[in-house]
Amino acid sequence: MTNLFGLQLKRRQQRGTVLITVMMMVAIAALLVTDITYRQKLDLLRTSALLSRDQAYQYLMGAEELGIYVLSQDLQSDNSGSNPEFMDTLDEQWANDPESFPVPGGFIRGKLIDLQSRFNVNSLLGNDSATQREALERLLTSLEIPKDGFASDIVDRIHDLMDPDQDPQGTAGQEDLDYLNRETPFRTPNRMLFDLSELSVIEELEPNDLAKLADKLSFLPIEAPLNINTADDQVLSAMDARLAILVTGRESNTTSGGKLGFSTIDEAEDFIVQNQASGTTTTTSTSTPGSAAAPSSGGSSPGSNDDSVLNDDQFSVNSEFFLLEAEAVINGKAMLMRAVLYRPELEEGARNSDIRVKTILRKLEDPLKRV
Repeated sequence: MTNLFGLQLKRRQQRGTVLITVMMMVAIAALLVTDITYRQKLDLLRTSALLSRDQAYQYLMGAEELGIYVLSQDLQSDNSGSNPEFMDTLDEQWANDPESFPVPGGFIRGKLIDLQSRFNVNSLLGNDSATQREALERLLTSLEIPKDGFASDIVDRIHDLMDPDQDPQGTAGQEDLDYLNRETPFRTPNRMLFDLSELSVIEELEPNDLAKLADKLSFLPIEAPLNINTADDQVLSAMDARLAILVTGRESNTTSGGKLGFSTIDEAEDFIVQNQASGTTTTTSTSTPGSAAAPSSGGSSPGSNDDSVLNDDQFSVNSEFFLLEAEAVINGKAMLMRAVLYRPELEEGARNSDIRVKTILRKLEDPLKRV
């Protein structure tokens, strides 16, 4: 009897062990299934995100092609008729405010900006460097940049980033010896600049300052002129205080083509002279420490002769460089792109078939930004 009882007890213990083993196997199996399901879900989300981003990128390419088409059509319109007028103004189709265009899974939108409506930083390397330097100082001063310090110091350091030598400009310039002593050492580019982010190495320029400059500066070929039909009053005043009146003039001046703006530099020059003669425009020359004084309405503009406020080298009524800012949101995934479009000016007698618009720079932006 004792042996039989012991045998039964042993069998019960074995059944308990088997039950525990089965429960452990079920738990492990459930854990594996949960992990597999979770990983599969992540794979699906990751694949969906990649597909959405790829789809968004393709839509952005479409937006770029649309921008190229709009600029091409605009130039064709200027080249039509027996007396073509090549001018770009803010009331043309390319300058319209961005509108969202619905697409499957989301929307796209974009806008074109005239880069020649901004101050060209690379003009500091041109033949008229002194004039451009003074203009940039006045622009920085009007924007209260830097908050503590002198605008001339910022201009010195921007110039040193681009000039080919290692001689610091003025008393505040910085070259390789200064930047190589930083915690993260680097050398000056010694070339033209291509993006606003390159100015972030200047310690006196804070993020807020760069944000202010984002729609005031461009980085174009050295000799690219400023379009007086699209530049705002701050940029025009920085070039010459007398030019601010052009903002009012172009809003009331309708050319033969029905556009609001000036069709030629001479037309804008005449408008300035007439307003000076009638006393409509009065400006005062003010000086801020570290900045150049703005020329008064009674004097000659820097870099020009005594009889001219504008010249064809520095100013124009049409543009060749445009910025496309495009955004695509697909399935909640946003993608931003900025592309620089180049539309060469047509020579006299050229046909519409000769029009070419090229993308010379394209980059994706932080999705947290918005157009």
